[in-house]
Amino acid sequence: MRVSITHTVKWRALLCITAAVTAAAIVGCRKFDEPTPDPAPPAAVTMSLADLHDLCRDTTLEIDEQIVVGGYVTSSDAASNFYKTFTIEDASGGAEIMAGITGLHNIYPEGYYITVSLSGCAAGEHYGVMQIGLAPESYDYYPTAYFSARAVIDRHVMRSDIRHEVAPRPVTIEGMRTDMCGCLVTAGGLRCITSELFQDTWEANPDGTWHGYNFFADAAGNVIAVYTSDYADYASHAVPSGNVAIKGILQRGKIGGGEYFMIKMRDETDCTPLD
Repeated sequence: MRVSITHTVKWRALLCITAAVTAAAIVGCRKFDEPTPDPAPPAAVTMSLADLHDLCRDTTLEIDEQIVVGGYVTSSDAASNFYKTFTIEDASGGAEIMAGITGLHNIYPEGYYITVSLSGCAAGEHYGVMQIGLAPESYDYYPTAYFSARAVIDRHVMRSDIRHEVAPRPVTIEGMRTDMCGCLVTAGGLRCITSELFQDTWEANPDGTWHGYNFFADAAGNVIAVYTSDYADYASHAVPSGNVAIKGILQRGKIGGGEYFMIKMRDETDCTPLD
């Protein structure tokens, strides 16, 4: 579906622009293999991530207009739990960039400000998270396709020299909302209950390690899922048995016949024991 979106509401875009301009431009130490960021000022944002997400919740939106979104990087693929994608967040919401290449923690480190020129791109929703990539083929699993080549990514995605670490927003399971999907969150007072209540769920992992889906409950009995890739460098490590706080990117999807909010951790340190 190709649509014109110049008539969309712009007030949330102003919120996004203000957040980008007024944020502290904190430039951290760079590793030797990080690329030199573009010294030019970032492109002016013309639409917030939330406004774009509103247009693609139920469809893949192909974009042919000069629209720019932006946000700070909130994920890392250094531990291999994220693969070929990274997430960004502005004052209104979050998005997953379908890069299609590895080593993204070196190219787009956490905290750096990214702008995405959307002309020629597509946006869709997967697990409640807005994805930005290319228009998919009919056989593609995701609502958008990977950029896949660095030259293609560079035509659309620009990393500036502005840096601002995004603090995860504290949230309870009961307080989680779909408009938070794609954002960095943290929830505390959780205990792993996978082996107790989800032994018969084929997606779940009852052996006490991280790989696959694990389920956590708070004191009130509310449940969330945490997904870990089999390729994550901590996949075979034991899940803490006591109370923990878990940090990561919020998602929502169906698992084992139920629908749950999910947190996708960036690495093992995103789970903090509280006992």
